[in-house]
Amino acid sequence: MPRITIGTTPIQLAWRNPKRKSWELEFIPASIISGNTGIVFVKRGSAPKADILSNTWDHTLSSGDQAGDNLDGAADKSPWEGDIWAVSDAAAQICTFRETNQDEG
Repeated sequence: MPRITIGTTPIQLAWRNPKRKSWELEFIPASIISGNTGIVFVKRGSAPKADILSNTWDHTLSSGDQAGDNLDGAADKSPWEGDIWAVSDAAAQICTFRETNQDEG
């Protein structure tokens, strides 16, 4: 999976995609990347705030955690088709992000 850097400015991980089958964001453990000690905030549809006390996020990730939709690939589950955003409370947190699409055909 491609690595991305998430810092203190919100970034858009994915744009609206009606053919999305699944998506996954994994925060690489600090045992692999020693600087990954912050918290990553993930939000569907708009940018979250990097504040654990706010209610502007859908997921919070600590080192080694993951978030996503339809990670088990079940055909009866519909993943979020809109924008996906992330921000961290610390600079330069390294994650991986993967998005898969439905087969066309």
